[in-house]
Amino acid sequence: MINTKYQLKEILDFEEKIYRSLGYKGLIHSLISSCEVGYIYRYIRALRYDEYCTNNKSLYCKLMHFYWRRKHNILGTKLGIAIPINTFDKGLRIYHSQGIIVHKNARIGKNCCLHGLNCIGNNGRELTTNNTPVIGDSCDIGVGASIIGPVKLGDDIKIAAGAVVCKSYKEGHCVLKGIPAKVS
Repeated sequence: MINTKYQLKEILDFEEKIYRSLGYKGLIHSLISSCEVGYIYRYIRALRYDEYCTNNKSLYCKLMHFYWRRKHNILGTKLGIAIPINTFDKGLRIYHSQGIIVHKNARIGKNCCLHGLNCIGNNGRELTTNNTPVIGDSCDIGVGASIIGPVKLGDDIKIAAGAVVCKSYKEGHCVLKGIPAKVS
């Protein structure tokens, strides 16, 4: 959760370096060229500002909350991404937009990579709040991969394209593939 301006700046600087390595050349370039990487970074930036303005109760945040929430929602709709605030730790990397859906109670660690068409959510039972995935640091989630239900995944897990994870793998450092996903 981003509570202070220092945390916000630290996370935005870190994530801007990630997106610059992917081809982001700045706001003007992304607007002129309609660069997808630029739009994704703008979405990430709006997400982080939305988190900051929601978690911080200063006068500035109270005034700017509506603006950043609206920007977050508009860019999310345009890109096909639905990531609620306070779900991802710093270092979120999205390679391709479209079809990325994350449940509001899911918790994902640092340096997570999403490759597009991902679903991280519950199994349809909203009775408890701990019915959503908890994912460790440095996880790489392939195209079309889904993580469903009260799943707990350790650090440094790679999930293959199209895999459906519905079982916990707390030990980490493995590759999951298949439907249902198994260690390979």
